[in-house]
Amino acid sequence: MLFGKELRQCGRAERARIGVVLQSESLDFVSVEQNLRLYAFLWGVPREVAKARAEEMLELFELGPMRDRRPWGLSGGERRRFQVARELMHEMELLFLDEPTVGLDALTRTRILDYLAGRARRGLSIVFTTHILHEADRLCDRIGVMNAGRLATVGSPDEIKRAYRGARTVEAEFARPLSVPEGGDLRATLERLGEEFVLVEAHDDLLLFRARNAEALVAEVARWAGARGIDLERIAVQEATLEDAFVRLVSDPTPLGFPSPEVG
Repeated sequence: MLFGKELRQCGRAERARIGVVLQSESLDFVSVEQNLRLYAFLWGVPREVAKARAEEMLELFELGPMRDRRPWGLSGGERRRFQVARELMHEMELLFLDEPTVGLDALTRTRILDYLAGRARRGLSIVFTTHILHEADRLCDRIGVMNAGRLATVGSPDEIKRAYRGARTVEAEFARPLSVPEGGDLRATLERLGEEFVLVEAHDDLLLFRARNAEALVAEVARWAGARGIDLERIAVQEATLEDAFVRLVSDPTPLGFPSPEVG
């Protein structure tokens, strides 16, 4: 279904409501600025609107110095920015982006993602494919994870991270260095509790663990320190990232109470 119609019944009217930026290049021989205005003209954008929007895109994608150059003479990253800018010259309801930030520097990528997030808040639906998982985490409300050509799971970023996060990092920093007996006692106490954890790093006053149940580990470390009169300077949990969840999903696809993938 597309816009409430069967795909076989969709035609020019539906295509006019869609924008597409493919991974492969599609470039013309007129200048960058002329390309933007020509693309707007083909989509029926009024001339004055097209002029103002072209300036907006040239600034947003840092193409101003290249406005009089032909796209084939741009660098790979510049051509990629140009392709995304050209597609945004017209209004659409649904935008398909196939890895639009490939080859872009971090600052440009951040600016483009912020712009797309703003367009999404104003009602634009975006289908965004990427191998850069923190981009998906930042931009997407709903994520489908593909593995070996199959849909492994679908959900919001938070749902997927909760279901497949695996162990998280717990960092406990004490107000003074722990003695060797104290450090051994803490580890023995936690082992007796049966919580799944691994000691990753240990210093005089700092311990780092990987824990399946980070909340329980935090509580027990705080109780242990309080019972022995040892002040905790800081204790923190580093939350799982979407990349952590993806790695666990690929290696062990059994979710922690997460529903089966549904598309609809």
